[in-house]
Amino acid sequence: MGSTALDPKGYTQLFLNGQYVAAKSTETYSLKNPKDNTVVVDNIPIAGPADVEAAVKYAEEAFHGPWSRFSAIQRTECLLKLAALLDDELMPILTLDSLTSGIPVSLAPVRERNYIRNCLVYYAGWTDKQKGDYFPADDGFVKLVRHEPLGVCAAINPFNAPVATFFLKAAPALATGNVMIVKPSEKTPLGSLAVASFFEKAGFPPGVIQVITGPGSTGALLAEHMRIRKVSFTGSITTGKKIQEAAARSNLKRVTLELGGKSPAVIFEDANLENALTWTINAILTRSGQLCVAASRVYVQKSIADKFIQEYKKRMEEAANDLGDPQDPAVRLGPMVDQAQLARVKKMVERGETEAELVVGGAQYGETGCYMEPTVFLNPKDDAEIYRQEIFGPVSVIKTFETEEEVLRLANDTEFGLMAGVFTRDITRALRVSSALESGVVGINCISLQSLQAPFGGKKQSGIGREFGEYALRLFTEPKTVLINMAA
Repeated sequence: MGSTALDPKGYTQLFLNGQYVAAKSTETYSLKNPKDNTVVVDNIPIAGPADVEAAVKYAEEAFHGPWSRFSAIQRTECLLKLAALLDDELMPILTLDSLTSGIPVSLAPVRERNYIRNCLVYYAGWTDKQKGDYFPADDGFVKLVRHEPLGVCAAINPFNAPVATFFLKAAPALATGNVMIVKPSEKTPLGSLAVASFFEKAGFPPGVIQVITGPGSTGALLAEHMRIRKVSFTGSITTGKKIQEAAARSNLKRVTLELGGKSPAVIFEDANLENALTWTINAILTRSGQLCVAASRVYVQKSIADKFIQEYKKRMEEAANDLGDPQDPAVRLGPMVDQAQLARVKKMVERGETEAELVVGGAQYGETGCYMEPTVFLNPKDDAEIYRQEIFGPVSVIKTFETEEEVLRLANDTEFGLMAGVFTRDITRALRVSSALESGVVGINCISLQSLQAPFGGKKQSGIGREFGEYALRLFTEPKTVLINMAA
């Protein structure tokens, strides 16, 4: 296992055409560690138009050049070699990323490292399985359909799982023969910059994967670029709409959007309460609630509400003891990503105190850093902001219900539709409710769970398109129909 600490000052350049290079833009910004607000590095480049243009040029040269001559098996070999290389090197990279994300390194060994490795191995097996179609010449024409790569793609990634999202987008893109320009969140670029050089070591030609840094202005340059053929974005609904608008105004590039959530967890009176408590608590505290699939709306049937709520409150109160230094492997709960995110959550909680009953937490934790206490509200007003809007912090809202019809109305009364959970021992009810919930993913006796084999994405304003599984591959390819005149 690699154990050498990576110096963040070594990752203050763009990664273009297989090497780290100084940005043409002279604008830079600094990054802080959210555990104590100390400066980690102060000269991360803000990629400008010339930098984006260079990245697109190198990507096109790779796509039309050496990468286009790789066979499916060669792509498989590259992906598998990359997985093997990262087995030894991923922990230092994830630890480096933790310096600005605040994500506890305790999550890295199992959750992130295994997830990334499994993602690469999974898509390595798909490179030669993108079969097309044949239709007989009953009308005098043979019809062939093949799936072709889109070309230059861009990934605009979130701050809460930057390295994992890098591979979630890059693996299916590369498996299908595309090339990709990655822009990590401006809050958490270090791990993405560090991991970029391993692609060439694994045999990918220069230009196949490139990393540029910067805020929303840099992302906008990608979204509006006339020679980028797809943008895959994970983040907020507001930014997702801007990306879709820019894509439409420019070249109608393909867009995949994985956006926000306000996930309902529905707990019926016959549920295994210990199981329901474990899943719902973990699903609001993982990454300090900075998770699009966080179980932030908890609906409990009235007959068991007192018992459930009492234990839920107790565990959320105790969770504050888990807050600590995210670089300490023994710590399970870290800070918000930065002061701006902490301030946003605190203001929403303050407004929430006039809209619901605050029963746990509600304040900043400690005097330094960006820590927020695990927080619980009960019985919110129907139009309460904390009930309606995504908070992206360790804040949940509990509401009681009496009937199945009532809770379905409550759960579906939202513009979000990413993740939901149903907790019951009645399999008939579980299947009926899972069908009625307006959500892209529904867990039965679980929530906030994803599988690489199955599609992940949202309904309504929680997104467009799907990631994971074969569905991601379809969205990185375009079907081409070939018609053969048999009479010629």
